Amino acid sequence: MNAWRTHRRRGFTLIEVMIAIGIMTVGSLGILSMHHAVSGANRSAHEMNTALAITERWIERVDRDSLSWSEPGLNSSTLTGTTYLAPLAATTTGTNWFTPAPALSTESYGFDYFGNDTSTASEIKYCTNLRLSWIRQGSSARVDIRTFWYRAGHMPGTATHPDWVSGSNFRGADCDAATADGWGIGTAPNVDAVFASTVVQWLRRD
Repeated sequence: MNAWRTHRRRGFTLIEVMIAIGIMTVGSLGILSMHHAVSGANRSAHEMNTALAITERWIERVDRDSLSWSEPGLNSSTLTGTTYLAPLAATTTGTNWFTPAPALSTESYGFDYFGNDTSTASEIKYCTNLRLSWIRQGSSARVDIRTFWYRAGHMPGTATHPDWVSGSNFRGADCDAATADGWGIGTAPNVDAVFASTVVQWLRRD
């Protein structure tokens, strides 16, 4: 004769379900916070890589420009053929930071989010300035290049920091070097920058 046994299964109580939901909620919040941090890091890395690429592009432009350096000397005529080195003419020291004025329509001091040249103020995300100084007067010079950008969303809410720069002010400044200095490049809470230098010199082409 077979004996049938009835097993009584015990279910979850309301308290156990609530505890489980609480644990899942805490875990989900941790995952979301980590996702937000990773997204922010990826955005910062993208901005930095783009700014570095722009700066390297300007190094190439300055090196190309130096090929038009006709002859050694401080006279303006020796740098007439250049575009970006021309401000060195007639100075025995160097220049302050300035916004370059490209001669080619395909080049600009402003760049969009993807690092493409643009002259449209509403599209500008990155700006480039130059500073020139003589190493050996009349024959070799140092060119400092800085690319700076507005880190959108770096500080949420209303601006309260004295060095805060709003997006509209940034784009409306047309990358002006004096304005950028007033922001305190490298120290302002939402404006970052990368710097690079290159050396150019007159080369004899006889």
